[in-house]
Amino acid sequence: MAEKKEETKAPAAPAPAGGNKKLMIIVIVLLVVLLAAIGGLAAYLVLGQSHAPETASGAHAEQAAPKKEKKEGPPIFEKMDSFVVNLTGGPTAPMLQIEMQAELADEEAKNNFKAYMPKIRSAVILLLSSKSEEELATADGKVKLRAQIKRIMNEAMDAADTEPVEGVLFTSFIIQQQ
Repeated sequence: MAEKKEETKAPAAPAPAGGNKKLMIIVIVLLVVLLAAIGGLAAYLVLGQSHAPETASGAHAEQAAPKKEKKEGPPIFEKMDSFVVNLTGGPTAPMLQIEMQAELADEEAKNNFKAYMPKIRSAVILLLSSKSEEELATADGKVKLRAQIKRIMNEAMDAADTEPVEGVLFTSFIIQQQ
């Protein structure tokens, strides 16, 4: 009889589990990051609702600016005479021709505005003549100018607590080269 040689094979070695472990670690890390992001967002929303943003003076925004009551009827506007000033930049600097109207709080503010007109015009001329063409060329520059004019008008009217001038509207804005 022929003897059969039994081949003894070593049991098959399991495939290295390194790939599965790496995948498991990546999944766990991603879950931890996701949970941290969700927790951070939830904390931001919860804390953001309970604390109002603070203004530069440290007071809550709600306390710093009381809500304005909406007026009945159309807004009150006062047209100003045209302004023509040289912008900064030397002898060849362009000229600015601007027409505007002030939006006023009420009829009393309109009367005060008319009474303070020489002081307001002087302050506005000084502001406009300090500007350069580059500052006023963009829409953002014009928006900043409107805010500055409004502030100057209210200061010229000695309005410390109130804002009789609620807004400034440009009705004509021309920069002309000389």
